[in-house]
Amino acid sequence: MTSFGVVSRLRKMTGVRRIGHAGTLDPFAEGLLTVCLGRATAAVQFMDGYDKTYRMVMAFGTATDTQDLTGESVEQHVFSEQEVASLQASDFAVIRGEISRLEGDHQQIPPMYSAVKVDGQPLYKQARQGIVVERKPRPITIHRAVLESVGWIDGCLKATLVIKASKGTYLRTIADDLGRRLGFYAHAESLERLQAGPFKLEEAVSLDQLWTWADETGFGSSFLDLLRDKGVLLETGEAFRDFQSILLPADAARRVICGQRQKIPADTIRQWLPDGADGLENEGVRLVARSDTQLIGIVRLLTDDSNQVQIKSERVMIDLEDFQRA
Repeated sequence: MTSFGVVSRLRKMTGVRRIGHAGTLDPFAEGLLTVCLGRATAAVQFMDGYDKTYRMVMAFGTATDTQDLTGESVEQHVFSEQEVASLQASDFAVIRGEISRLEGDHQQIPPMYSAVKVDGQPLYKQARQGIVVERKPRPITIHRAVLESVGWIDGCLKATLVIKASKGTYLRTIADDLGRRLGFYAHAESLERLQAGPFKLEEAVSLDQLWTWADETGFGSSFLDLLRDKGVLLETGEAFRDFQSILLPADAARRVICGQRQKIPADTIRQWLPDGADGLENEGVRLVARSDTQLIGIVRLLTDDSNQVQIKSERVMIDLEDFQRA
């Protein structure tokens, strides 16, 4: 099922039309998909930048046009008996060495079979017509790359990796590039998203379970109430668990909600920041604005020459009426 297919099914179960997801999964992949309902869709633009962690199984010996198991073979390598013996005797040292060099900043060329647009056209549409387009490399960061296992399975050399990477990283391209550097060729045989930002796969619920609950309770508001009771439907603020916060007094929060400009002395702003944090060190950094336990929205702090700080609203996530009622 595609990520859009998940959203479509959730619309039917919840009766909520405004639903968005943060981070598309390739059709061959599985695992965690974070989904926002209703007003919470305002958070998607910020969640899209989450670092993500995956478990990927690489199969060596074949490179494909899609860089995964769904594509057609474009390059092959047949391992000789001598290569097999050498790899096993060294405990696959060359593979371990290449994986150990994955961590860090890189430039990655997006695959042709991707939703990246060049001249307004998604690459995958051109790839299906047999057209190869020149793509510019894009910066990515691999924060962690751990080799869980490597060996021969059913006559095929396979490696299982856990990789934490920045937004926009194509794991199947990592598999393809690594296979080419080794001279063995490779593709992603399976891919599972384990984590996106603060959310982990073990905290998630399967789509089949959601459908079962919807059948039992009925679709719509009763189903949403059940999700709240089970702790599956989270408050929007959970999307910003890892963001730095600023705690605004009620009057400042009200002005943010109303879109009013306000300038506050820098020393006062520092009192509103959590202990040990200083959002003024990196001007323009995004902060999650809260008032007591309420999520107000996302703001930026801009300092002028007079040591006054402008609180600039980037996205408000609460209505004034709801704020005043609480």
